[in-house]
Amino acid sequence: MGIPTIKTGPMTVDEFYEFTDRCPDEEKWELIDGEPILNAAPSRLHQGIVKNVLFALTLRERELSAAWEVLPGLGVRVSEINRPEPDVVILPRTGASLDLQGRDRSDVLAAFEVLSPSTKDRDLRWKRTAYTSLASLTHYVVIAQDAVIAQDAVEVVVFARDNGFAEKRLRALNESVEVPALGISLPLAEIYRGTGLGNVSRD
Repeated sequence: MGIPTIKTGPMTVDEFYEFTDRCPDEEKWELIDGEPILNAAPSRLHQGIVKNVLFALTLRERELSAAWEVLPGLGVRVSEINRPEPDVVILPRTGASLDLQGRDRSDVLAAFEVLSPSTKDRDLRWKRTAYTSLASLTHYVVIAQDAVIAQDAVEVVVFARDNGFAEKRLRALNESVEVPALGISLPLAEIYRGTGLGNVSRD
């Protein structure tokens, strides 16, 4: 029979899907530089913020009869060895949208990540570089949930193409994430609704 060939190079996206098809459905995996990474189970706070973002953006999508759609947890194919999975993505309504079985897209317009303690460095550094390398991306939005400075603090970091993807920090509930090209204005008060965060003002 001979000796089977052992693949030692990075895992491709297609190989990643073969791997995850054998994993439990409740596990969330990402492919980072050819290595499958298992994310920790999210907290209730994390999921509450994701729900708020998804709900608010879905309302705007419907109100605007938008040429885009918002979805939770769809992979982003950055390259053949990189497939991160944001908490929420905004995609153009194109022919690709009709592929309901697709597991990833490479034409993402905006990506939203809620920081977790185990992923915050990757979300702020590696994913920023990965997402902003996409020609289609206009905004990458990172949402804090661990109250780094004060117990009731809120903080959202926005990287926008029209600002050269420079970091912009929002720290007040009356501030908003602005995505003018998509007609979106998303106040931090909506992002953090019902979480109890933001009750103490910050300078």
